[in-house]
Amino acid sequence: MKKDMLYSGLSFIALGFIFIILYIATNGEGVASNFAGFAGGCIGPGIVMVCKYFYWSKPENKEAYEERLKNEKINAKDERKVMIRRISGQVMYTFTVIMLAVLTFVLSLIGVDKWVLSMIAAILILEIAGGYIVFRYYSKKM
Repeated sequence: MKKDMLYSGLSFIALGFIFIILYIATNGEGVASNFAGFAGGCIGPGIVMVCKYFYWSKPENKEAYEERLKNEKINAKDERKVMIRRISGQVMYTFTVIMLAVLTFVLSLIGVDKWVLSMIAAILILEIAGGYIVFRYYSKKM
């Protein structure tokens, strides 16, 4: 297993502890309580990454790891799975656009502040425009 996994895991753990220190320094009041969530969101994956590194680096797991890498390479280039990933991405893009439009409508009915509606509408517009721009880019490229 690559050392990058170990270094990334240790970096996540260190960043998590920095967030814990920030949380303690700000007494955990108001928006600073987000630091506790960031700490958990960094420390958890960091520990998993370090554990995976040590697990797959053991000599008895070397064969299984090589087999796993081989299967991942095959799955990454399998035409059927590539097509399924593309279709699922398109379906979720369409679902997100529809949900943002419905959310904007429903929130406007219940009287949410205008700035909240403006933000959701801006996200909807950026989603549609971004999809169009990416489509145009790849249609010219391919």
